[in-house]
Amino acid sequence: MSNIISWIPTGEPKLMSTACAPEVWAARLQDPRVQKSVQLQGALIQKYFQDCRAELETGDDGWLVNVRRMMTMKYNPQGHPFLRRVVVNLPGNVKLKGLLGLKGDMKRRPLVIVRLGIFSNVEDFKPERAWLMMLFEQSPFNVLMLENMSSPDFVANNSRFSFGGYDEGIQNIQVARLLTDPVEPLSQLVDSIHLFGISLGGHGVLYSSLLNKYNSPKRGPLINSFTALCPVVNLRATMESLTHSGVKSAFVDLWSRQRLKGLDSKLPALESFESFSYLSKAISEIARTYHGGLSYVNSVKLPPGVEDNTHFWDLNDFWRFYKHVEEPVLIYATEQDPAVPYDLNAQQLQNKELKVDSKNIRVVELPQGVHCTLPVPYDWSALTSLFQSYILSHSPDFKMSERHLDVDLSDEEWKGFFDQGSRVRFEVEEPGKKSGFVTIALEVENAKGKAKSMNLSLPLSHFDFRFLNQDMTGAEQEMIVRWLNQNLKVSIDQSKGKATLKAVWPVAL
Repeated sequence: MSNIISWIPTGEPKLMSTACAPEVWAARLQDPRVQKSVQLQGALIQKYFQDCRAELETGDDGWLVNVRRMMTMKYNPQGHPFLRRVVVNLPGNVKLKGLLGLKGDMKRRPLVIVRLGIFSNVEDFKPERAWLMMLFEQSPFNVLMLENMSSPDFVANNSRFSFGGYDEGIQNIQVARLLTDPVEPLSQLVDSIHLFGISLGGHGVLYSSLLNKYNSPKRGPLINSFTALCPVVNLRATMESLTHSGVKSAFVDLWSRQRLKGLDSKLPALESFESFSYLSKAISEIARTYHGGLSYVNSVKLPPGVEDNTHFWDLNDFWRFYKHVEEPVLIYATEQDPAVPYDLNAQQLQNKELKVDSKNIRVVELPQGVHCTLPVPYDWSALTSLFQSYILSHSPDFKMSERHLDVDLSDEEWKGFFDQGSRVRFEVEEPGKKSGFVTIALEVENAKGKAKSMNLSLPLSHFDFRFLNQDMTGAEQEMIVRWLNQNLKVSIDQSKGKATLKAVWPVAL
């Protein structure tokens, strides 16, 4: 019953073969011979999903299971002590609501800007909660999650309304500038900037990768890498598929009316519309009354040949200007996608139907998953490792070190136990609210199938977070379990003629 009502993602590692271990493939992504080319990185990831399909796929590949689990995931980001609501003020009195996740240790880290999907804001982003857990809780990054321009909060807080990659791409550049401006205190914690976009938010991330070429300082790129999950590539065709597809369009229309109740005051023409035509009329009105993404700011440089104007659809069709971009763009797309149809979007880049004069984009095509539900049909830990390693491979100044705990197992109790090899499994116990330690329950099994159990106590002060509250909250307890499941490695080392249990985990320098 718990599976139906609420899915609790722990990131618990699955026992995989050496050939398919996530850390092995993650290390390959950071190999200097590979990391300089997103084409090689993308090909490596595609090969991983193909060669290790039997181990990476969970078997949960039904549409209902995928959507239900993503939407019923247990997580309360608004009550999380490491996450803070923020408002980013941009030129033209534009206000973007965000959720800022900081590790609390004042170290310079890669900062990942996450742009949410259609209608999502920082108060309600059910489909995107997994990415916040993976990128902030389980990875060494700080994260700024920003609402989509189609969110009800953005509609309420801003005098003008639009959506799509052209406007969000411009915003992303402005936000990245703020985060790297020495005048801003937060810039002292920023090692590098990386963009991560989901669905409609991915459209703006893709345009940002083009704008980045013309808006970076001489010392290096403003934004170091781009990741897009099931992104909109062709905005107009995607919107038409959502509004002219029978039963699906009727459902989307009802959903849109619920999410955009405040839009009527901004677009008076919406006071009347035919049945199930709310979204299509809203889109047509937005295009008709569009003022241009740079009508209130002139500090963002556009690609040669692009002039800011009132032609909404033309400005959002930016691919004909996409040339010789250097910073890497990695796209993950699923073949099954009723929201952002694969054949209208990422597949056009994959099969070169959409001709792009640049080698910085690579599409990873996945057979399982529905739209952006990858953490359900695929191994959670493997996905986290791939996202983390890709971003780290493009964060050249950020360094990490290993902390470790060694336990001597050469006494009489363990004599002869490891003679023919062994393997170790572990389970992380949720720490107590007042505890400064977390208990790791270990099971060691030798080649003969005999097993022994033992516990390790690891100090919270040695992990990649700084806990500032006297008592840990439930969100912090769950976060530690997820972080250790992703980052703790336990093994038996006999290289020096005696058995030693080694526990190793990474921390930022």
